[in-house]
Amino acid sequence: MKKLLATSAVLASALALSACQSTPTKGDLPAEVQPALEAQMQLVDISKAHLGKVYLRPVNGGVQVFGQLTGLHPGSTYAIHIHENGSCGNSGKDAGGHFNPLNKQHGNPNSLESHGGDLPNITADANGVANMNFLRRDISVDPQMANSVYNRSFIIHAGVDDYTSQPSGNSGDRMACGVIKAY
Repeated sequence: MKKLLATSAVLASALALSACQSTPTKGDLPAEVQPALEAQMQLVDISKAHLGKVYLRPVNGGVQVFGQLTGLHPGSTYAIHIHENGSCGNSGKDAGGHFNPLNKQHGNPNSLESHGGDLPNITADANGVANMNFLRRDISVDPQMANSVYNRSFIIHAGVDDYTSQPSGNSGDRMACGVIKAY
């Protein structure tokens, strides 16, 4: 856990330094935080506006999910999930349902009894920027594993996940999507 926190501090510094530029691109992140997978997040509406990138990398105890999104409504909180299909077509509906390799109920991402795709809500700051950095224990970045998130999708919903309602937390419409690919 100490290593994850130290790495998170390095990552936060790297993201802060790059915040004036744009979302980090390959090679912009320090060697100790190089991800295995990434997703380019964009709105699912006609604008297809780019919001930023979400990265995934294996760490002791699971997979670290981190990144920075911009262009969000200041002060708003959004649900973000990993969905089962690697497609953002049809306004994000082609991403399918939540990634759920162990057939569990939707719930709080801190519980081992929730979907593998359940992630903590994100909140945009006063400038519409949301930083994320969390650990999911029951997913993998290895394409050979049954619980791999490779070639699946992140979906950002227009609402907040209540972590209770089935099957997806009453999170609202699909607002943004990004297919998870190799970094």
